[in-house]
Order: sequence, then structure tokens, then C-alpha cells
Amino acid sequence: MLMRRLIELGAILAIGEGVVAFVAPRRYSLLWRFGPESYKRLMTGLAERPALVRLFSTAEVGVGLWLALRQFPNVE
Repeated sequence: MLMRRLIELGAILAIGEGVVAFVAPRRYSLLWRFGPESYKRLMTGLAERPALVRLFSTAEVGVGLWLALRQFPNVE
């Protein structure tokens, strides 16, 4: 039961993160621009491609919903 709740929590976090990235893709990408230079370049590149960030965020929301809904299959 604890594992299911932790997976559901992760799914809820993924859904929220995906929604934020979908609404503000440039600002979201630049927020994560830190660390190694290669990672900074990746995040800068994503900031310049908001449609791609929105595509990734839509997929993240979908996976998050799928995970959350799978945790309690007997509950309606």
C-alpha cells in the first residue's frame, strides 16, 4: 500500500510539473538551466523550442495520469 501511494505521489508531481511546463515552456526550461555546461546548453535549446517542451510536457501529464489511475484499479 505504501508503494502505491508513493507511486501516486510521483505521478501527481509529474502531472503538476507537466502542466507548468505546458503553460510556460520558456520560463520552465530556463528555471532548470544550471549544472554542467552540456545540461545548460540542453535547457537553453529547449527554451528556444517551446513547442517541443509542450510536446514533452503533454507526454509527462499522460504518463502521470496513467500511473496515478493504475494504483487503485478496484476503486471507482
